[in-house]
Amino acid sequence: MTTNPEQERTAEPSAPLPPWSIDPAAHARPAPALGDLVRAAALHRPDRPALHDGRLGLTFGELERRATTLAAWLAERGVRPDDRVAILAEKSALMPVLALAIWKCGAVYVPLDGTAPEPRLRGLLGRLDPRVVLALDDREPVADGVRWAGRTELDEILAGPAREWPTVPHGPESTAYIIFTSGSTGEPKGVEITVANLVAYFGNHNEVLRFTPESRVFSLSPFHFDVSIEDTLLPLSLGAYVHQFRGMHAGAVMRAVIARERITHLIAVSTLLTMITEGGRHVTRENFPGLEMVMTGAEVCDPGVINVWKDGLPEVRVINVYGPTEATIVCVAHEIERVDRERVGSYPIGRPLRGVAARIVDEGSEVHETDRVGELWIGGEQVMRGYYGQPEETARRVVEVDGVRYYRTGDLCSYDENGDIVFRGRNDDEVKLAGRRIHLGEIRQTALSLPGVERAAVALVPRLGHDVIALVVMAPDRAVVADVEKRLAELLPAYMLPTVVAWSPELTVSSTGKTDEKLLMRRLAEAARDSGATRFAFTPAGDVEPIDEDTHA
Repeated sequence: MTTNPEQERTAEPSAPLPPWSIDPAAHARPAPALGDLVRAAALHRPDRPALHDGRLGLTFGELERRATTLAAWLAERGVRPDDRVAILAEKSALMPVLALAIWKCGAVYVPLDGTAPEPRLRGLLGRLDPRVVLALDDREPVADGVRWAGRTELDEILAGPAREWPTVPHGPESTAYIIFTSGSTGEPKGVEITVANLVAYFGNHNEVLRFTPESRVFSLSPFHFDVSIEDTLLPLSLGAYVHQFRGMHAGAVMRAVIARERITHLIAVSTLLTMITEGGRHVTRENFPGLEMVMTGAEVCDPGVINVWKDGLPEVRVINVYGPTEATIVCVAHEIERVDRERVGSYPIGRPLRGVAARIVDEGSEVHETDRVGELWIGGEQVMRGYYGQPEETARRVVEVDGVRYYRTGDLCSYDENGDIVFRGRNDDEVKLAGRRIHLGEIRQTALSLPGVERAAVALVPRLGHDVIALVVMAPDRAVVADVEKRLAELLPAYMLPTVVAWSPELTVSSTGKTDEKLLMRRLAEAARDSGATRFAFTPAGDVEPIDEDTHA
């Protein structure tokens, strides 16, 4: 569906805007309850298109009506304030309906990756003990003893008579949502974000985003990532239109939709922004007629890609942002105002948002000097409550300094000569691929859990022009490798599965007689860089040879 923004702007009464609007007149208003994020738009502009996913489109009136109807159904099934309601998520216009319905009950929104392997989902649901599970397909329940509603039942509920349900407001310290991220211990970590965290984020980040009721947002992020709140729920709360892209991730396809929908705000991780850019010749006002802002983050973006956008559309705001899930979506931002053609490294991630504190710490002391590298700590009102059910892990990552709670990000950063923060790398083996946060330790621990595996090494290696995950399994018996791959596929989401896998029969590979995992990975990277093969074996001499894909076990 194509919506006409000019038609939407005519003969419509204005809706009261929430305090995170860029309109100063709204700043004194109290924040609406989370369950009422779109209520004002629904009351004043019920027939205005709210969002479309390429198949299903909803007006603000339909969005609010469906959310209220589902909230009444959830309440009848025993959902009460602070209960957890899990969703097996997919990119769909129904997802905001489900989130708002959960919040209308005062409950906790927990979107899970609906494509994750069943054992992983079963484990997460076992830890969560949700009151209800909502699935956007009709799979068999993967958890016992919990009320389960699949797609057919949800469609029947939402197509039935409209129901009334009075929104139950959350307290500011109540948990608004839980997002699971990859964990170093081999167990995913559930990040608990409070209502106060989220409301603070809305105000702090919209000073940068500048969403208005006339904005038209291109939403690319999956709903089990917190960026979906940034590119869907936040703009909807301001009466903006959201197009949820669920098509093929191809540059030409995405550009066509952005042009057709007259998108004003494009938010894309660098992998997708690079695909949309596709060399740069398409980045013109003709191809992006409505564009006002381009924002990228979640992984380091090639400065050449950013330069293309600032060159081709000089009046468009181009912004590089940073934010771990634990600091509520985005906490540091930098607008690129001028192209730096001499830049080799990445553009800065910038400075903290209003309400956010940042310090760089090296050997226990705060860093102030230019170019000195240390760990970035993020503090203030956006820092999470903690990791759900993991108080020891929370205590390890959250510290208090001078009465301010800080999250130790593990990201290595420095200040440049302008005082902006520059990302330099990690102090552990957490990586980002296509914006997805992956702790290589989780892959390693899963591989080590199998009998016969003596050691395992995991790293990113370049292959055919792209970074991929590589795994070396050290075991006397080569047949164990097939068991490892099967186990990984059963427990990890597809984006965490190694692309390149190698077997090493011996632990002692260095001249000192010690296991040298870096040497193993360096040799594997050299073998895989320009090879079409994905399976390899180390010879007794330390060479790396490709294995026939059909017989590698």
